[in-house]
Amino acid sequence: MSLRTRILLFLFVFALLPLLGAVGINLPLVLDRVELFYRQAFLQNLRADFQDLDTHLASRDEMLRLLAKLPEPGVVLGQDQRASQAQIARVRLKYTEWINRILRDQLDIVDILFLDSDGVLRFWLSRNPKTHLWEPTSSPPHQPSQEVVKRVLTATAPVVVLAPVAIDEEATDLSRAITLQLLSPLGPSEGKPTYGAVVMTLDIGGLVRRDETTLWVHDDGRYLNVPGIVKRSGNAFDDFPGLEEKFQSRKIVLWEGKNGRTVIWVPLLRTEGDRPLWVGRAVRDEPLRALRDALIFRVSAIILLLIVIIALVARWVAGRMERLGNRVFEGVRRVVEKGEPVEFHWKGSAELVQLGENLSRLSRTHARNLAELQDHARALEESNRYKSEFLANVSHELRTPLNSILLLSKLLMKESEGLSREQQEQLRVIHEASADLRMLIDNVLDLSRMEAGRLEPVIEKVNLTELLEEIEAQLAPQFRDKGLAFRVQIADDAPRRIQTDPHKLKQILKNFLSNSLKFTEHGEVVVALSAAPSPYAVSLSVKDTGIGIPPEKQQAIFEAFQQADGSTRRRFGGTGLGLSISRELAQVLCGEIRVESRPGEGAVFSLLLPANCGEAAVQHETRRHADARMPDQPQQEAGSPTPANFGGCRLLLVESDIGRLLRLSQLLERWNLAVTAAGDGEEMREVLEEEEVCLVLFSDAGLDWCTLYAIVEEKRENRPAVVGLGDGKAAGEACVDELLPHDPSPESLLAVMRKHLLEEEARETS
Repeated sequence: MSLRTRILLFLFVFALLPLLGAVGINLPLVLDRVELFYRQAFLQNLRADFQDLDTHLASRDEMLRLLAKLPEPGVVLGQDQRASQAQIARVRLKYTEWINRILRDQLDIVDILFLDSDGVLRFWLSRNPKTHLWEPTSSPPHQPSQEVVKRVLTATAPVVVLAPVAIDEEATDLSRAITLQLLSPLGPSEGKPTYGAVVMTLDIGGLVRRDETTLWVHDDGRYLNVPGIVKRSGNAFDDFPGLEEKFQSRKIVLWEGKNGRTVIWVPLLRTEGDRPLWVGRAVRDEPLRALRDALIFRVSAIILLLIVIIALVARWVAGRMERLGNRVFEGVRRVVEKGEPVEFHWKGSAELVQLGENLSRLSRTHARNLAELQDHARALEESNRYKSEFLANVSHELRTPLNSILLLSKLLMKESEGLSREQQEQLRVIHEASADLRMLIDNVLDLSRMEAGRLEPVIEKVNLTELLEEIEAQLAPQFRDKGLAFRVQIADDAPRRIQTDPHKLKQILKNFLSNSLKFTEHGEVVVALSAAPSPYAVSLSVKDTGIGIPPEKQQAIFEAFQQADGSTRRRFGGTGLGLSISRELAQVLCGEIRVESRPGEGAVFSLLLPANCGEAAVQHETRRHADARMPDQPQQEAGSPTPANFGGCRLLLVESDIGRLLRLSQLLERWNLAVTAAGDGEEMREVLEEEEVCLVLFSDAGLDWCTLYAIVEEKRENRPAVVGLGDGKAAGEACVDELLPHDPSPESLLAVMRKHLLEEEARETS
């Protein structure tokens, strides 16, 4: 995916996501509010249809208060003991005539009842359904519940109490099928205590019979079937699935069916037993659906238009950024690859102009520094060539007279009969000093050859047991002369034969033993042969009981002309070339040297070698030649000596030495690894936070591996493997997943890479 496409997608998504989020959050809310408003409006219309009942009850409230003002309450209720039955009858007859005059046209009033202070029915009037006149009947009409009567009789002020609706589905008289009773106390308005109550029964069946499409349902789901309305069979809970659960709330509910049918249910009337009578009416939601569809269409059209605008703006911005990025990338490529000074002349904001000027100044500085570096590299290479030639010539010129001195001194030592003891001692000193001087010249010459990359190994089969026995025979007398024990240990599982250069192997072991002899005053020196961990096969170690080496000096002793004690007053002499040459020879033999030591506890120098160093040694020499190239010289090899392809996996190389960083980077990049360098822990943390890394490579050049490993451990998900380069003792061997020599061979490094990384070529083969 190109940079422009990525920028375009980023800008498009960045602008589109908030828009879609706002629409996704607000559009459902708007639709719900519109639907709620529509339902509330419909509910208001439904309530308006039954508003007549409220108005009617208000007018009957005043009528009831009028009836409560009895002219002769004691006589009408039959509570006046002085009145005879004839007087009571006359008073009730007058009251009946008065009721017929004022309530004859109020056809919704069907019964008037008078109760005494004990709630006992004393007198009642019922409307004749044929003549519509009020007259006493033989059978008393329906009476309100004692609970309602008791509440009215305990009133201390005029009040009107509404009794629950009474429903008689078996009544033959339509006026008494659905009735509502109003109660008012007698007496409180006249300043007297309550001595009874008057009850007015109203016919409200007209509400039910008004609209045939309105559904009337009991709280248990039964349809209301009274005279005058269409009878319905079945049960509302069966006809409207889920309605039973909605009725339990005793609130206004909306029932929606699968076929789009919608019915609103209202608990309109409270019946006896405190159970509501529900009213249901179908809701026409076609206008709501039309409004919702129109709203969704308009919002979708607006979103589509905004998407087009966002896409066009994002494309324009991405194109502009791509052109700017291409200029930067092309200019940086010319600066890095060709060392050309590039001028960045950009127009626009002040910041962009300033950035172009800074990049131009940086490119000129880089080109100037690169030219100086190339000149310095040429001069350094020329100087190194002169030095190598000088060392070779001087060594050759010095070796010839030294060989003569050694030969003549040896002959004189054999024919020393005519010499005094003092002359013989002087002759021995001359011979030993000449031998030491020739050894020094040989070491310097070997070192110059190694730096020039001309030290070729001769690989052959080596019997390690015989080689150690030969070394023991040659050097054991020297240790016995100093009073030191010398022995050879061979482990049972140790390999006995390997492919290597026996002469260079002997030279390394002799250097180890020479140091042990020099720095050990008492105790013993042990040469051990054992098996080595992968990727090596054999370990040859020399252990002594000498003065030991401080941890901070264990790397310095492998540098040329360096010793643990670098002062001029040191006790032990030497040029400091032995371990430096040994390390180079170990790399030529595809191995490495490790050291373990503490001050006063002796030291263990171990040489780790593979089972076969045939082809790898030549590759090592080729790598050394490649590392010695000048920075501006083109690469001569077509590829890496050890071909591999890790599919562009990113590797983090933590190395503070620039030279080793360049050499390792060149080798790793030939294996198709993207190398990112870090000089310390802070840079390493930034790389791990910003990039996905498949492997981390530590160097022991002044770095604390355990501190670096703790930074890697913070990346718990997809934590990369950690490989250390060096002996790891001072840096922290336990804080890496794998340990390699300080300058590993390409084969050993590649083996570790393959162990921890899955190669792209292996995936393609699978």
